[in-house]
Amino acid sequence: MAVNWKTLAQPVLTGAAASIYAPAAGKQGAVHSANAWNPTGAPVVVNVYLVPNAGAAGDTTRVHQVSVPAGKSIPIPEIVNLKVVNPTSLFADGNGVTLTITGAEADAS
Repeated sequence: MAVNWKTLAQPVLTGAAASIYAPAAGKQGAVHSANAWNPTGAPVVVNVYLVPNAGAAGDTTRVHQVSVPAGKSIPIPEIVNLKVVNPTSLFADGNGVTLTITGAEADAS
């Protein structure tokens, strides 16, 4: 089984939940680090969701919510070790925050 260490996601989030990482067919991912950077002048709430295929980001798929202080970067250890198995996707929202997630991607076999 080949394991690839990589940046799984590094988007600037918007106020609407959107897919930030989805493993390719036959792959699965695992979060090993997560960090949120808020360059704005106000605290921002960041939500992370684990959404099944054809599902939607919402209260039933939310795995964590955190407030990121203005001008600060914080680790998000609560989502470390989260497994993302195809066809599940990782979604997030948090207007203006950069969410950096690193981890491993491997064959699902």
